[in-house]
Amino acid sequence: MIEDLKTVRVLVHRPLRGWAVFSVIGSLAIAGLDMLGVAAMLPLMQAVTGSSMDSGFLGAVAEMLGTRDVETVVMAVAGMVAAAFILKSVMTTAFRWWQLGITTKLEAEASEELLRRYVRAPYWAHRSRKLAEVHRNIASAVPQTFSQVLQGLLSWVTDALTLAALVVVLLLVSPLATVLAGVLFVGAGWGVQRLLRPRYAKVGETIAQADLDAWSALMPGVNGFREARLAAASEMFVRRFGVAKHRRAEAYRELSLISELPKYVLEVVFVIGIAGVAAVLFATGGAATAASVLGVFAAGSTRILPTINRLVATTGGIRAGEVGLRILVAEIRQLDDNGSYVPGPPVRHFEGDITLEGVSFTFPDAEEPVIRDVSATVTEGQTTAFVGSSGAGKSTLLDLILGLLDPTRGSVRCGGMDIRDDFAAWYSQLGVVPQDVFLLDDTLLANIAFGDEADDVDRDRLADAIRLAQLGDFIAELPDGLATRLGERGVRLSGGQRQRVGIARALYRQPRILVLDEATSALDNATEHRITETLERLAGTMTVIVVAHRLSTVRNADKVIFISDGMIQAEGTFHEVEALSPEFAHLVALGKL
Repeated sequence: MIEDLKTVRVLVHRPLRGWAVFSVIGSLAIAGLDMLGVAAMLPLMQAVTGSSMDSGFLGAVAEMLGTRDVETVVMAVAGMVAAAFILKSVMTTAFRWWQLGITTKLEAEASEELLRRYVRAPYWAHRSRKLAEVHRNIASAVPQTFSQVLQGLLSWVTDALTLAALVVVLLLVSPLATVLAGVLFVGAGWGVQRLLRPRYAKVGETIAQADLDAWSALMPGVNGFREARLAAASEMFVRRFGVAKHRRAEAYRELSLISELPKYVLEVVFVIGIAGVAAVLFATGGAATAASVLGVFAAGSTRILPTINRLVATTGGIRAGEVGLRILVAEIRQLDDNGSYVPGPPVRHFEGDITLEGVSFTFPDAEEPVIRDVSATVTEGQTTAFVGSSGAGKSTLLDLILGLLDPTRGSVRCGGMDIRDDFAAWYSQLGVVPQDVFLLDDTLLANIAFGDEADDVDRDRLADAIRLAQLGDFIAELPDGLATRLGERGVRLSGGQRQRVGIARALYRQPRILVLDEATSALDNATEHRITETLERLAGTMTVIVVAHRLSTVRNADKVIFISDGMIQAEGTFHEVEALSPEFAHLVALGKL
């Protein structure tokens, strides 16, 4: 577990050594106060049972008070005991507040860092990742690790030190009786934990799997609301979610029960232990001495029993939380193995033609390449279109050009420089319009100026982008104009409106290279025609790369590159490729139907 926690340590940035040392010191101080309070019970019981006040602690108190009146001395000693316990309670509350403040901040930092690692992961790894697992890991595995395991370990140390201090006091008072009680408590606690340990692990695994299943049902039911409604699948997702939540509830019910079970066992052992201690004390000493020591044991046991119960419950919680810890450790190691993209300020400036030199690409979990030895040139300032049937490799090739995927072999260069030399500079010059534009549940302004804070929006660039994307009339019809909220994933917009927002977002960046990945597929013919005219007016001011199924979009492109089975089959003008490739000619003929 310690090695696993060291692995998870990379998710937090604040130094932990000083905090851990102070936690131990604080635990020792609390244990010392507990020990002092219980130790003070012995002179209190001695005073109550009429012991001599001529020497020892009682004599010192009597001399300090200037009286040997039993009632006065008893009240004074009782006040000292009460003060010790009050101070201990205040210090414990303050200490726990401080500890919880640190661990909850660590949990927040770890969640933030885990998300950062997810968004910096390679694109190919992101494509293969299950989003339900991402949600589960951030929302469940991180809290289990920090709230159950880490905080549990700190609480365990505090309680263990407190228990040790109390045992020391009882050993000084009566070694034989303490050993007898210790054998009973330790034996019972160890036996119960040994019996329940497999159940803790099983419950932890059930909770982790139930969380994953719940997210797997929730996401398609909500994110795919339209499809789920039309396919009458909503109730199925609700049922799956309910089954997962009920399974989780049953697991937590079992966890709560098995966490409380040791408490009831130890309460029975406590009664047996006190009876055994009493028998030993009365058999080995006088009645007054036995009564005094028994009083101390009774007081000490009222502190020991809750402490042991917390230790046992905390141990169970830690073992249940280990499942989340193991999930988190495995995820961190996988993310580290996959590598990451760390953004930084652009250093280079790319300009010139984009060249693909012998580019091939194979996904890490595949045997056959998706792109095979592709060499091509995207001329600066011109419009180049990549076309082909579904599954030909167009999107993968585009991801290679964008720098989202690294070629297995070959390179992608711009002006002779490999784009991998400075991804930040390369990305800063791109404006990309995907087929499925991601929209925030925010204002239209925030969606166009994607990535800019509200105070940083360039109004002139914004106006140009809106004009070029043909969004002016649409914005004029909105009740709040640019301040209109678009709803989750832009559900209030039509497909064409979403695409035009995506185009405006790309143009707002004032890119050198504009990439349209099926960007006009959802537009009506009239809007597509206007957007195409806009792109033609941009000719010479920026490089335009188009990936399209609708061949009308690329008919006037400067160069058309036809992709089939991951390779270039033909390139040239639209009509040249039509003449060179029977497969492309067939697609053109189908498009005329």
